[in-house]
Amino acid sequence: MSSSVNSLSSEWESYLRFFLDHELEEAYELQPINRTVEENKSRFAPKPPEVVATLVAPAATAATGAALRPENLKYFDLDLAISQAKDLIRSATDMTGLYKALDDFEAFPLKYEGARQRVSGRFANPESQTSDYLIIGDVPDTDEDSTGRVFSGKTGRLMDTILKALGIYDQSYLLPGLYWRPAGGRPATDEDVQLTAIFTQKAIELLRPHRVILLGATGARVTLNTTEGVQKLRGRRFDISCTDGHKIPAFASYHPSLVLTQPMAKGLLWRDLLRATAPSPKA
Repeated sequence: MSSSVNSLSSEWESYLRFFLDHELEEAYELQPINRTVEENKSRFAPKPPEVVATLVAPAATAATGAALRPENLKYFDLDLAISQAKDLIRSATDMTGLYKALDDFEAFPLKYEGARQRVSGRFANPESQTSDYLIIGDVPDTDEDSTGRVFSGKTGRLMDTILKALGIYDQSYLLPGLYWRPAGGRPATDEDVQLTAIFTQKAIELLRPHRVILLGATGARVTLNTTEGVQKLRGRRFDISCTDGHKIPAFASYHPSLVLTQPMAKGLLWRDLLRATAPSPKA
């Protein structure tokens, strides 16, 4: 009996020591405490770090602005994965077949980072099946991750309102910038971009839109194979080449989520969308 008591006591001591070591000794106070006030700061001050004699230069940031590469990419063979993805999409004749190819594709590291589900595209108006305009978004947010549908939640409602105001609600198909939400919503890695680009390019060829509108940096990276930010891409026309030589005009602008946090961007987004949806001049 005494041995079990001693064992339990040892476990509790280890448990409490963890809290002390991590300055969590007062985590269970009944009332909130303002830790910015000097007298309320922890009594268990951490030891100052040892001074290192030599300075280490910070690691160079990737030109693409991507986050630290996930550990599961350490030994990842991107070329082999690209080859497998291209083989899978050959038989896709519609968007349903393309999404099936995505689900069957096992060599997509982004699938295994904890996303709740794949984010699918959608017709803006469920009652319409016309895709004259293809709208490609950014990294999926928490609403899109929860519903599995691109442009969900408050951002989705704003997007639908914008499309109705432009008069293209019944003619638009919406597609995510990535098909799964990365862990913590991190920026896309080069691997994410290159593998997603294979499926997005196939989607463009299947939907055959008259215009492609890229909202956010990730959609532009995936579709245009560029590392330039939206600020530099705005106001320019790009041509997306299909395998049969057909070219589709593409335009880039800010994601609607930016308008929700920075209302001053509303006018810039609206100006870009007016230009992107304006009738082409007659030859």
